[in-house]
Parts: sequence; C-alpha cells; structure tokens
Amino acid sequence: MRAPANVRLERLEKILEQLSNESQKGNPIIVEGSKDKNALRAIGITGSILCLQSSRLNPLEFVEELGDLRHAIVLTDFDRQGVSLAHRLSRTLNSRGSLGNIIIWRSLRELTRSNLRSVEELPGYRDKLRLEVEHPNDAFPHKFPPRDHPRKVRR
Repeated sequence: MRAPANVRLERLEKILEQLSNESQKGNPIIVEGSKDKNALRAIGITGSILCLQSSRLNPLEFVEELGDLRHAIVLTDFDRQGVSLAHRLSRTLNSRGSLGNIIIWRSLRELTRSNLRSVEELPGYRDKLRLEVEHPNDAFPHKFPPRDHPRKVRR
C-alpha cells in the first residue's frame, strides 16, 4: 500500500535536500538531457550538473572526459533505458576509480515508483504532493461529481 502524501512529500524533500548537499560539496550530478538539468535547477540544485546527451558522447567517452573526478551522482530517468544507463555509468565510473553514486537515484525511484518516469517530472511531482497535502479533498477530485438527482431505473 502507498504511503500517505505527507509521508511521501517528507521523504522526497529529504532526498532532494541530500542531493542539494552533495551538489554543494562539489559533486557533479550526471543527468541525461537539458530538460533534466532545468528541472533540477527549478527545484533549487545549484551545483554542477552534467548532461550526457548534450555532450554527444557515449557513456564510456563521457566518463573519460570527466578526467580524475573522485565522486559523481548519477541521476538518470526511471524508465528501462534510464535504469540501464544508470548502472552502466555507475560501473564505468567505479572501474575508473571514481565513485558513481546511484543511492539518491535508487531512493527517488523507490519513492516515486510508477508516478515518475523521468527526472524532468520531479518539480511537478513535488508540487502535486504539496497540493495533495495542503488540500487533501481538492487535489484529486472524483472522476464523476455526485448526482443531484436519483438514478433513472430502466424497465
């Protein structure tokens, strides 16, 4: 069963705070594209964010271009391709002597489950949870409004 919205929002805020702290320590965040980068900026991440797709390099070349980086946070999308890419980047970074951190990625993936497929959806997901916490009855109105009249019976 899914946790209540206030619990999910609290967990999400903690994960995003951890991400922000790691970024402020100088650990770059590796994302897939520029929309992911913009989404992280929108939620207040100010540190270095590197885009894999805009570099036009494959993951191995991308990691080689990073040089002697000690630590990087991998934050790819949560779809099948993103999962594969996260593991590939992490393994490649680790084989080069860097720490490819996917702990935050795993935490986000576990928390959001099927509600979130990409990093660019994070600001909207956070806003949706905030709305659901602030207005629990208004956040997700019923699909059909209650009837004002009795139901017609067919004969």
